[in-house]
Amino acid sequence: MYFEFSDGVPVGSECRRLLIEEVEGAVSQLAHFNDDPDVAIHETRKHNKRLRSVLLLARPVLDSGDLSQANRLVRDAARLFSDARDALVLQETCGKLSARFPTKFEKAFATVHRVLVARHAAMLRDEELPSKISRASGDFCEAGEVIDRWNWDQVSHEEVFSAVVSNYRLGYCDFEKARDSRDPEECHDWRKRVKYLSYHLTLLSSLDPVEVGQWAIDTGELASSLGEHHDLAVFEASIGSGADYGISEKAAHGIRKLSSRRRKELEDRAFGDGTLIYRDTADELHLRFSALVGAGV
Repeated sequence: MYFEFSDGVPVGSECRRLLIEEVEGAVSQLAHFNDDPDVAIHETRKHNKRLRSVLLLARPVLDSGDLSQANRLVRDAARLFSDARDALVLQETCGKLSARFPTKFEKAFATVHRVLVARHAAMLRDEELPSKISRASGDFCEAGEVIDRWNWDQVSHEEVFSAVVSNYRLGYCDFEKARDSRDPEECHDWRKRVKYLSYHLTLLSSLDPVEVGQWAIDTGELASSLGEHHDLAVFEASIGSGADYGISEKAAHGIRKLSSRRRKELEDRAFGDGTLIYRDTADELHLRFSALVGAGV
């Protein structure tokens, strides 16, 4: 089923259904890990993020110990593959940047890309990878058992809206901080909140498929832009002086400058989009969702 609350079904039951489906999806990806490791890692991390976004909705009413345990399990399971995922992201970021500026530092980009491809391949040959797959699968299964034991009847639309609004309010604060500082880490903090919001709006899109549905799409696109922004910042830090990649300091400086230019483009667009995404106050957002439910939309 789609990652969306169904009409006419108690929202607590829907939270449970979605969480179990995401756990099963992650376990399935890990079971077929060797078919395509990069896809398995990417999809497992997506399942992890969706799981945590739903768990966040239940936080106001569910036992904090159980909730923290499940959140920790799925978080740690995904982190087992962070190095391999980061290596692939660096490789892809290099490729995208060189394609955007094809006449700039062509040889240096090619050299960096070869090094990154080799590093990524080495990550996938890690002798500990099979044990990591087993541990991650076990963690997801254990989280599923915890989730299955919870009393989801206590989760209502009001609790869900409170959690969404809380994340929305924090996201707006992070938006203002990032806009003022333009600091990559603060932009990344904002991006995490935007990603949660995109999932929450997707879940609630059945309340108003036109407006809320489009809002969810726009928020997801903003999260993607901020994700690319973060990837470029990490790439710039990785390039450094160029010594680790066998390129000159001049070429490294030039590549970092191109990356920074692209980041600036993404920032300008993201802050403009952020003004539209956070167009309501937190209280107005809560009232809007409550009114939609009350009207039976």
